[in-house]
Amino acid sequence: MRVHANIEPLAWESDFFQRTSAKLAFTAEAAPLTVPRLAPYQIVQAKIAATDLPLSDALAGFGFRLAEGEIDFTLNVAPGAEAAPGPLAVRPAAEADIPALQQAAAAAFALSRFRTPWYQPQDSGRFYAQWVTNAVRGSFDHLCLLAEDDQQRPQGFVTLRRTAAGEARIGLLAAWPGAGGRGVGKCLMQAARQWCRAEQRTQLHVATQSGNVAAMRLYIGSGASVAATSFWLYR
Repeated sequence: MRVHANIEPLAWESDFFQRTSAKLAFTAEAAPLTVPRLAPYQIVQAKIAATDLPLSDALAGFGFRLAEGEIDFTLNVAPGAEAAPGPLAVRPAAEADIPALQQAAAAAFALSRFRTPWYQPQDSGRFYAQWVTNAVRGSFDHLCLLAEDDQQRPQGFVTLRRTAAGEARIGLLAAWPGAGGRGVGKCLMQAARQWCRAEQRTQLHVATQSGNVAAMRLYIGSGASVAATSFWLYR
């Protein structure tokens, strides 16, 4: 099978990880993929539909390997009042919260597609610490909501981004280290839906690793349905 794809440099990731990086953009109009076209990059990413096994096999011939599976969910946000508030208070995170959020994100997302052998062991945590920092400052994701108990101790966080008209996406959602199993995820999903209502957004999207059963249960239990399944392949 001949693969037609443009190779799009990833400037931000190249700078952040200090490894020349790019991604494949598949289109029939692109030139056929060749090893010389791939050679200038230390890492090339490809995200493909999990059902496209012929494309996966073809990319394997160029040295691409499975990095991670991904499941994307969509939740329809109905208008109306949210359920009564739970035991946690939720507020927008502020600049002063960033150091603690960085540590929490680095711990929560220490394992991801940014893993060895393509990246250094600490790179995943470092990447997501930067992600949550950007969200607090309104860059990429537009805000970070922080859940706290009645003693103002952080219990979890969720980042949100406005996407298409009437839609939004969760970037990161995690319980604080040591706070798992206390209903934090359910509280954060409730807060995300409430934010969508305030923003007049009727669809909320979120993705998770195919091996993250707890996250899948949370999203399905919150009323979301599977929209797509994908593979991340790296060369």
